[in-house]
Amino acid sequence: MLRRSSALLVLGFIALVASCDGYGVPGGNGTPVGVVLMNARTKGAGYTTYPKVNFYSVGQATFEISTNNSDTCIVAPYDSAAVPNPSPAHLGAGAFMKMGLSGDSDTLYKASTSDETYASTNLAGFPFNPGDSMAFDIAGDAAGFPNLQGSSRTAEPFTIQTPVIPPVGQVMNITWDAATDLNAAMFISLLYNTGGGGTLNTQIFCDYHDIGHGVVQARFLPALSSSSVPFVLHAQRVRSTVLISSVLNGLLNVISTFEVPTPASP
Repeated sequence: MLRRSSALLVLGFIALVASCDGYGVPGGNGTPVGVVLMNARTKGAGYTTYPKVNFYSVGQATFEISTNNSDTCIVAPYDSAAVPNPSPAHLGAGAFMKMGLSGDSDTLYKASTSDETYASTNLAGFPFNPGDSMAFDIAGDAAGFPNLQGSSRTAEPFTIQTPVIPPVGQVMNITWDAATDLNAAMFISLLYNTGGGGTLNTQIFCDYHDIGHGVVQARFLPALSSSSVPFVLHAQRVRSTVLISSVLNGLLNVISTFEVPTPASP
């Protein structure tokens, strides 16, 4: 499955378990790998995030790298209820791990459920300033994921203009606030209906270098124009980092996103 087949990256930490472009783990069975997923959520005039962390033992994996972008679009099915279905064996990394962000800190505890997800006990999330760097301290487990310390920058806020469908044969131009450096990606989905009815069931999915503008090829636009309901724009800035442990070749993919529309925090 291509990572671009999901409207939002957070629906697919398939970046870890699927075959797609990215950073591959070394060969061999039982490589300890982990993925951190964290998105920004509105909370009053500010934001929170609620990181979720999972660790696995895998023979092969590829990681999300936000600087690997095609600057093109594809058409794919869209299902708002889709959920990831990872299959690798879960690992532990100690009873808890620590994180620090925007001058504060929190502890993520391992869930007692079979997926062993690490998350905060505060479902309302962790107040932060999107764009700040988050630090991680993973104690590690001798029989699981090793000790690791590192940091990764979070995705900063942006605004984006809703594009207008152009005349037949012309490309669609999309513009947004560019990232502050070249280490971010912009994922954009134009959700629409095919086959009649009022359900959003198809998407034009584009991945761009985050330079503030991109185009949708003209050949995709007739179907968008024929949608039985107005198309809906989803945009997502992505920043990712691959952190490497000092022992056992443990790899951690930290993925931070900022979405428009931005979800609300509990």
